[in-house]
Amino acid sequence: MRSPATGVDRGEAVVGYVILVPVALFLVMLGIQAAVYFHAANIAQHAGARAVTVASRRGADASSGQREAQIVVRDSGSVLVSASVSDGDLVRAVVSVRVDRVVPFFPGTVTRHAETPKERFVPEDER
Repeated sequence: MRSPATGVDRGEAVVGYVILVPVALFLVMLGIQAAVYFHAANIAQHAGARAVTVASRRGADASSGQREAQIVVRDSGSVLVSASVSDGDLVRAVVSVRVDRVVPFFPGTVTRHAETPKERFVPEDER
């Protein structure tokens, strides 16, 4: 609104803030959501790596790897959605962790994979 005495527009700053503040707040929340997402991804990757490390030991089985993934995720303060470990010559783990949502359109879970060869004993004369 233009003041008749000064010829200056009044209220222009308020309109600018009404547009700028929600956009800035959304960008801050988006940054926080990205940090939460990547933190959950790191937890899932670490749990998968620990699961295959434990399950690949000689004499260990897939259930010991699943228990290790559950322990790692629980100790980190996150929520485990699923953990599966397959046994064989190559041990594979798939770990899914829940992601807390700050922004509604981000995914609710993150899944990471890890694999390593099974540890085996080779007698000296076969080396």
